[in-house]
Amino acid sequence: MRSESPTSNTTPTTIGADNNRSSAEPSSRHSPARSDTSVPEDSVTPREGRGKDITAKDRAITRRAHRKSRLGCHNCKTRRIKCDEIKPECNNCVRRHIRCDYVITTANRTPNSGPPTSNERTLSYSEPSPSITNSDVELTYYWTTSTCHSLSAWTSGSTFWQTNVTELAFANKHILHLIFALTALHLGFCRPARHQEYQEVADHYYSQALSGVTPELANINPTNCDAVFVSVQLILFVHWARGPQPDDFLAFGKSGRSEWLLMFRGVRTTLESVGRDQFSKTYAPNFRARGQNLSLEPPLQWEERLSDLDLHIKTLHSTCAMPSDHDLGDDLFALSTLRECYESRYGGKDSEFHVAFAWLYKMSDEFLARLQRHDVGPLLIYAYFVVMMHEMERFWYIKGWTNHVMAGIWAVLRDEERVWARWAIERVGWIPP
Repeated sequence: MRSESPTSNTTPTTIGADNNRSSAEPSSRHSPARSDTSVPEDSVTPREGRGKDITAKDRAITRRAHRKSRLGCHNCKTRRIKCDEIKPECNNCVRRHIRCDYVITTANRTPNSGPPTSNERTLSYSEPSPSITNSDVELTYYWTTSTCHSLSAWTSGSTFWQTNVTELAFANKHILHLIFALTALHLGFCRPARHQEYQEVADHYYSQALSGVTPELANINPTNCDAVFVSVQLILFVHWARGPQPDDFLAFGKSGRSEWLLMFRGVRTTLESVGRDQFSKTYAPNFRARGQNLSLEPPLQWEERLSDLDLHIKTLHSTCAMPSDHDLGDDLFALSTLRECYESRYGGKDSEFHVAFAWLYKMSDEFLARLQRHDVGPLLIYAYFVVMMHEMERFWYIKGWTNHVMAGIWAVLRDEERVWARWAIERVGWIPP
């Protein structure tokens, strides 16, 4: 038996084999080092022969034939591009910063095929991807360091979103997905060159969130009311952050009620369905987290203008062919509530800009229905509300909404009624076409 020391550099002499080796193998001193794919001498088969030269050319691997991607991820199939099928994330999804999930049809599996492997399971909303993507890390980072702080004018308010809401997201995937959607839209706003990319990320997470929150909305109870309340609020923020949409003017649309108003009224429904005292993790802490009161310069002559509008509304009802005391009562209540909101806003009582939407929150369903029908009274009152909303343009997610809403009001008002909206138009700085 031949033994060879692993530390020895000498080659044992073997009769007849040494000459063959010296002629077949060039000295390593004058030749390049062998590649890792070289075959040991002892493994040469009889067909090759012990004296035959074995070169890289002889063992070149032929190129594999083109293989179609039949098990690509859902995102690549939707975009109709070739998927490299790399698990758990294909490179296409990594480059676009979106979650990569493989959706493989299991309908054709036979009973004897055994349970599906981890790569064959259909990933659904209730079965998230087992890995954390680069997109998840990026969105989590910017939510905690930037986006959550943009939802309030004060540190105490942003802390509520950073801590209370984030903790709720740990136990409620739909909240986490809404957070990711809003943060993606924030990144798209701050990085215009990648706006479309982040828009697609936001749409992806928003659609997943809706599939999770919809069953919760249908079954609100003391156990899930906090999560539902936060989810509805985040949906409103996402709607704003997507920017003004054609024919959608928040409180009304050109045809029917807007999606935003439906969700906004959902806040009221959520609070009233189980009682505000049940919202121990959201409503009460957020109320206590209010910062110092706002100090804002009031719009010029707002008290006189609201008084003039009050007289005009009464005149409209008195000259109406079919006057309705109920409608007049709704309009006067809307004006009275709007005056209170102005006094709170410019009298140093409000601590958050979003409190202005308390006016819309208190409006009756009948008043909002008339607003959908483009009745003159509700439209003019809504125009005066937009003046307070204009101050929220300092927040990135409200940018552009004020002018858009005012343009929608102007478009449906008759020429003789537009003069009564002039004061509100001047305050927000919008120029009619």
